[in-house]
Amino acid sequence: MILAQNREAKVNIYIKEGLFENHKSPIYNAAYYLRYYLSRITIAPFEIVEGGEGEGIYIDINPDCIDDEFSIKTENGSLYITGGKRGVIYGIWDFLESLGCRFFTPECEKIPTILNLEIPEIDKTDKPVFEYRETDYYNVTSKDMRKYMTMCRLNGACNEAGEGLGGNVKYALFVHSLVDIVPVAENFAEHPEYYALRDGKRVANADDTEWQLCLSNPGVVDVAVKNIRKILLANPDKKIVSISQNDNRNNCQCEECQRIDEEEGSPAGLMIRFANAVAEALEPEFPDVLFDILAYGYTRPASKITKPRHNVCVRLCAGTCLSHVYGECTDNRYSYVMGDGTKTLFIDDLKQWSAICDRLYAWNYTTNYPLYPMPFPNWNTLKPDLQILRDHNVKGVFEQANRSRFGCTDFNELRNYLICKLLWNPDCDVDTHRKEFLDYFYGDAAPYLDEYINALCDNSNRLGCHVYYGTLDRYEYLNDECLAQYNELFDKAEAAVAGNGILLARVQKARMSVRFCEIYWHEIDDGRGTYNAEAINQFFTDLRAHNIIRLDEWCNLEGTYYGWVKGWDRGVYVHIPFRFQGESLI
Repeated sequence: MILAQNREAKVNIYIKEGLFENHKSPIYNAAYYLRYYLSRITIAPFEIVEGGEGEGIYIDINPDCIDDEFSIKTENGSLYITGGKRGVIYGIWDFLESLGCRFFTPECEKIPTILNLEIPEIDKTDKPVFEYRETDYYNVTSKDMRKYMTMCRLNGACNEAGEGLGGNVKYALFVHSLVDIVPVAENFAEHPEYYALRDGKRVANADDTEWQLCLSNPGVVDVAVKNIRKILLANPDKKIVSISQNDNRNNCQCEECQRIDEEEGSPAGLMIRFANAVAEALEPEFPDVLFDILAYGYTRPASKITKPRHNVCVRLCAGTCLSHVYGECTDNRYSYVMGDGTKTLFIDDLKQWSAICDRLYAWNYTTNYPLYPMPFPNWNTLKPDLQILRDHNVKGVFEQANRSRFGCTDFNELRNYLICKLLWNPDCDVDTHRKEFLDYFYGDAAPYLDEYINALCDNSNRLGCHVYYGTLDRYEYLNDECLAQYNELFDKAEAAVAGNGILLARVQKARMSVRFCEIYWHEIDDGRGTYNAEAINQFFTDLRAHNIIRLDEWCNLEGTYYGWVKGWDRGVYVHIPFRFQGESLI
């Protein structure tokens, strides 16, 4: 089928009547993007036409497809791209990628020039392995980058592409939601028994979240049902509500809660009983709503008796070493200690939840949150870990990322690109995707940067490092000898693109991770007290030049700088209460 010849479009793009310039229609937006990129490829003006007869490109919603599924088919001299409300747009991107387009970042697209464009016969249907796919890098969460979210095929709570691009899976409450389900200000004075008993006292505070509920108290279920019902009625478009503990380990120590915890073999059992009761009470009025709990911290090990109801989803959080593949690492320093003193590894918890839960999601981590720029050696685990999750019946994955506004460093653009490919298909050829990205994004510097990424992982494994997502440790793969190796590779990378300002700036931004290590562990954290003022200030100047405005998940750049020159290892200590600080240098 010939689409264009000698800068002349040979076919039109057809959509249903009444959709022309309807920006709230995924069909129109799919056609709009296809027109632009086909015109870019062929330097020919394609047209969008309502209705249509005869040969052409037809874009439409297919009611037989699930939301994220698409079909691309040539038949009778025409091309048909159809799908679900998101799938119809995903089909456009898939077709364009088959022509050689690549959408590496919102600012970096590879568009081939093909003046005479002819396509072969096509008959392809595709849908994602994971029904829920989310990551929270800036370039897939900013409302200025909604189109790119669809290019990455993300549909998670943070990825709000808008209804005109097919929408996303929306939570009425996301996580750590007890503060909204049984608010302290409304309940504690009259019903302190609703809140967890700790060291002989019922503890709760409206100004913080360092408390939990007494989930064995039947009155708590009644309050939760009432409040969640109000929230769902106010948000009819949101089909998941999180019923999950606050972000601490202060679960209730009352006699009844402890009895149930022991009976269930895990505090998760009591959480499931609570969520099941709420889900059962609300199901008649909200039959299509999913109730979501966290298997996190003290609730990570699976319960032995109570199973989640059919409308209850468990989101299992991977608090484990991230430099080794799940199941290949026996380090249990951060495992949960059971009542009998045994420790459970993440892979064990995954297997147990998979056996009892019909709707299992996972929450994974992709960076070190107190030290955002730190080189993170998880490149070789991204694919096998997602394959393991798939093989254990996981239906959705959130890859929590470096969410700094404007992004950070440590090759986050590449990591996001690969993660999104893997969330759609964990069996994809990730090595080819990585090579294509490096070659185009970094040009002649690519071989040295590829060698650097491999060196991070090789050194981490060779030196026996177990890398976690929330530590201030200086791992051995970041020792001075290794940093010298990395700097040598970056020297070669910079020299290779010295004549190209754009590519050189990208390489220098990536190098900020290594520079961070030198500044942080030489000048700040190792006690030498040398404080090379010029080096520190130049580092912060260059951070701004590269639009890097956060080094720590919980602290802005000013706070980090103040903490560092104060002699602290983080800037968060200057902020009371402990809260996420906005980037005020923008």
